[in-house]
Amino acid sequence: MKHSILSALILFLLLAGCTLAGCKKMSYFQTNPNAPSQAEPNLLLTDLEKNLFVYSNISSNGTNEGVFPFAISTALQYNVGFANHSILTQSYQWATNTMDEYLQVSDALAMIKSAGGNNGYVALGKLFEAINFYSLTNKFGDVPCSQAVTITQGVDTPSYDAQKSVYQTILADLDTANTLLTASQAAISGDFIYNGNLTQWRKFVNSFRLRVILSLSNKTGDALDPKGLFVNVMSNPSSYPLFASNADNAQQVTNTVTPFPFYNDAEWIYYGLAQAFADSLIAYQDPRIVHFASITAAAAHAGLSVYNYNAYLGLPPDTSNAANTAQQANSSIPNANYFSQANYEPNLFLGYYEVNFLEAEGIARGWWSGGAAVTYYNQGITASLSYYNIPQDTINRYLAGQHVVYDPAVGLQQILFQRYLAAVYNSGYEPYFTQRRTGYPAMAVAGVGIPGHQEALRWQYPVSEYTLNGTNVTAAVKRQYPMGDIVTEKMWVLIPE
Repeated sequence: MKHSILSALILFLLLAGCTLAGCKKMSYFQTNPNAPSQAEPNLLLTDLEKNLFVYSNISSNGTNEGVFPFAISTALQYNVGFANHSILTQSYQWATNTMDEYLQVSDALAMIKSAGGNNGYVALGKLFEAINFYSLTNKFGDVPCSQAVTITQGVDTPSYDAQKSVYQTILADLDTANTLLTASQAAISGDFIYNGNLTQWRKFVNSFRLRVILSLSNKTGDALDPKGLFVNVMSNPSSYPLFASNADNAQQVTNTVTPFPFYNDAEWIYYGLAQAFADSLIAYQDPRIVHFASITAAAAHAGLSVYNYNAYLGLPPDTSNAANTAQQANSSIPNANYFSQANYEPNLFLGYYEVNFLEAEGIARGWWSGGAAVTYYNQGITASLSYYNIPQDTINRYLAGQHVVYDPAVGLQQILFQRYLAAVYNSGYEPYFTQRRTGYPAMAVAGVGIPGHQEALRWQYPVSEYTLNGTNVTAAVKRQYPMGDIVTEKMWVLIPE
């Protein structure tokens, strides 16, 4: 019995007892005495939250003991790598990625179906569905959406929806979630993020909606009309409440689910600070450098303070791995607390700082005249520095710095760069998606360490899709990518119109 990777994974979740290696007839799963006869929405919610905030690469810091957090940081040139596992991401030579998000889509739909009239669970199911479709389409382009979880209806080779259609589904899901949360008074349980506070969840829904809208910044000429969507959110704060402080952040505050440091493998020490990133933190006198990085061994030997900006040094991200490895002892590495403290920082999926930068970006693009970009820009910086418990007087000095004080002539670039600085080791793939969308800050690609001298813009579809859903994935590639299923091709959302 053949199924695409999507269908096989979804069948695994929907029908307890099936393994990908050996599925049995459908009737077996309809009578399996060891499987629960009805899903419990509170248990599904807990699992959805664990997968988003703890285990998944699309979330926050990513997986514990996993390759993702620092590996993707080399693609964003926060860090350089000294070990083999970092070469592919640092040089943009990666290939495929997983479609594991469909497991979460399946759980979200199961939670909706089992909600028993409780619109709180229905709304959150719509939110989790939107989040996972957003991740999938931004990794690959066109993906199965309308037929993504229809295996029980006999569809085991789902068709691929155009990326625009996927975005329409995402926005519709978020509209539904916002509407349901506006009226819902029902209590929910199983929620370790907001402890059942649906008002907080509604802010999360609309803050994520703002992220989705700005991700469409290249599509102002399309009928989706991101400018109009932005104006609607900004002009109607009571209808679309957003995060108003760091207390609203969508995050797992302490790592109690898997209580280990995020990077507790000594191998991860073989990462160093990237040069342009380090140089910017030093030039800006950015107090976050103390949280992000350790001073060099030479600086420590000389007795320099961690607050001495001359104690930090980065390495060029586009040179060869061998060259950087030879200089490893001379560079700064990520702060040692990342390797030793399970709760060094929260698992942040979407923060108040990002919401402010999204608002500032839309205004700087001329989409809305009801507020000043500088206001949201300063609030975004303040939110980010406050997140790291930096005192207000230090924040004020930073805001007044010559490289930081807002200049309308280059305001959009400043907003995007400060968002980039704020996203270090948080928000999952989103910093990559944003840099890819805007081209800012520019990544160094001219050196010998980047063979193609260009960034990767996507991931290839999984090999298993060609094996098990070949007709549909091949058609999707043909209509999207003239050069084929390669990582440098531009998906629809990146093509200006």
